[in-house]
Amino acid sequence: METTTGARRTDRTRQRYSDLIADLLAEGDEAAARACAELAVAQGVWRHPDQRPTHYVPSLPPIPVYDPERFWFTGYLRESYPRIRAELDSVTDPAARGFLPVEEPLLGKGRWDQVIFYETGQRFADACDRFPVTAGVIEGIPEASSGGPGVVTLSWLHPGAHIKPHCGGSNARQRVHLGLVVPEGPRMRVGDQILRWREGDCLVFDDSFEHEVWHEGVEPRVVLLLDVSHSELDDSIRDWILSARTTFDDRIRAYMDEHGIARAELVDGVLRLIADGGPASLVTRHLREVDASAVVLEDGKVRYE
Repeated sequence: METTTGARRTDRTRQRYSDLIADLLAEGDEAAARACAELAVAQGVWRHPDQRPTHYVPSLPPIPVYDPERFWFTGYLRESYPRIRAELDSVTDPAARGFLPVEEPLLGKGRWDQVIFYETGQRFADACDRFPVTAGVIEGIPEASSGGPGVVTLSWLHPGAHIKPHCGGSNARQRVHLGLVVPEGPRMRVGDQILRWREGDCLVFDDSFEHEVWHEGVEPRVVLLLDVSHSELDDSIRDWILSARTTFDDRIRAYMDEHGIARAELVDGVLRLIADGGPASLVTRHLREVDASAVVLEDGKVRYE
């Protein structure tokens, strides 16, 4: 039975539930996390205990996995696969071709790299210049590129990696994967369904459902990942969401404000962050007290140098 209560819950309420469930999962208490998710559903926060986005459109159906044939661009991607794959096959060292570690703290173990072509409609010229064939294919899908609600990336998952269970931030989009390099070993869980990639074929799923990835093979798995607006989203809501997309400058400014950073700079390829007045004064005073010139955070512990 659909509830209208979810329309009255705030993003702040959903975020607090999400944080609590994430903490319980991190502690290894899956039963308590599940009970908390089910309580949230009973209180109208979400409609399904496995679907826990912060930004939530209650009217959309809670369906974790979709038939790729419902979307026009999956056929286009399948046709484009040989050209994208040929360009990707020239990559011998991902780091040298612009792949960077995924920023999100989702990696349980191993290594996970990506090249970002678009983020909330903003085009990244460096990635497009490095992979012009792939960029050209992406530009043929405006729902993902200039009109995209999320990201478009080449996702390179190394053998032995594990991406921890997590939910995407919004159920107003659907995520598309085109399998490019798919060895034996990788698999993904979306809700209670186990999915496996195939080279040259697409998966479509709602990443606001809890999902998790394991790579137990010996060769890298590479997919082209694209976010598109949910196919059942009302046009007026879609347009409102897209109009509210933030620019990269907005995101950088918000991050620096939130973390007390006055300056960020690259020095010999290493990013250095300079704190603003309050945090800078606190850390400087403490370094003097312990007679150290630097403090490093490693595995959740502070080390002085």
